[in-house]
Amino acid sequence: MSITAAMLPALLGRPVAYQAVFTRLPGVTVQGAIFLSQALFLTNTPTASKRDGWFWKEQQGEHDSWESETGMSAKQQVTARKQLTQIGVLEEVRKGVPAKTWYRVNSEALATQLALALSDEATEKQPETPAAAQTLPTGESENAQQENQDSPEGSAQNHPNGDFLQRLQQRVTPSLSGAGEPEPTIFERAAQQADDGEPAGDDPAVPRKTAMHLDWGPEPETYRVSCLQRGLSADANVHTDLVDFREHFAARPQQTLTHADWTRRFARWVSENTKRQQAQQTTVATSGGHHASRRNSTPKRRLTAQEARAAAEGRAPEPSGQTFDGEWSSANGW
Repeated sequence: MSITAAMLPALLGRPVAYQAVFTRLPGVTVQGAIFLSQALFLTNTPTASKRDGWFWKEQQGEHDSWESETGMSAKQQVTARKQLTQIGVLEEVRKGVPAKTWYRVNSEALATQLALALSDEATEKQPETPAAAQTLPTGESENAQQENQDSPEGSAQNHPNGDFLQRLQQRVTPSLSGAGEPEPTIFERAAQQADDGEPAGDDPAVPRKTAMHLDWGPEPETYRVSCLQRGLSADANVHTDLVDFREHFAARPQQTLTHADWTRRFARWVSENTKRQQAQQTTVATSGGHHASRRNSTPKRRLTAQEARAAAEGRAPEPSGQTFDGEWSSANGW
């Protein structure tokens, strides 16, 4: 297969906003910095912000997974997550039906760890000697270098010192002087995009509707409330119901709902299945089948000829063993 330059945009897809400064965190490698950069973006999306920053994502898959977005294998992801959780910047929890791993970046812990790492480097850096300073032409400084002027984010060769920390603070807190438009931060970019990286709608407060897919999972809190309203147990095993629900609505791509509405629809699906199963069990228990009905019913006794004549003449039937005159009796032989 030949690849041309015109095919590159479609082939490359959306890039990951890699923050190289995360490699300054203690024990964090480049892989950990890539994972943290993407996790920080997802924590600040509109949907995750409504859940206090929590989001979930599969390890592997062609779409909407750590592997498809970062290119990291499952083993590399485990290593990166271990690095980040050990220093407290990444939080994880297992919850939901079926259980999924939910993530959240602790922004306060991240800011603290970055400040400590950068301040330590600034302290360890030796001051420049006068002889070394004289080797630079007059007026040349870090801020006057062409590489730094071309990039609004600064050069990757910048060394962390007091000026670097000041610039970092300016990036986080844009100037209010109105002199020029500041570059959007990662938090602002995340707020302008949906969970899948696509541009958000005109109103970020309006939930985004999507079609059903085979990797869909219910929103834990919404599912718990829906089950409580319907008298169901949120901890019950509904794996079979979930598979049937996905396949049923995935065949109808024209039907789109928000994540919360899909979750409520799934709770109703489980409730209706439960009611049908209970009704079937009740029917079997009460009827016991056709043979049981025959055993429980008592056949009606037929009247004898003597009882029929008595009923027709309006009199009580004669006691058993008594005969009328002129009738044959085995006792007298006539």
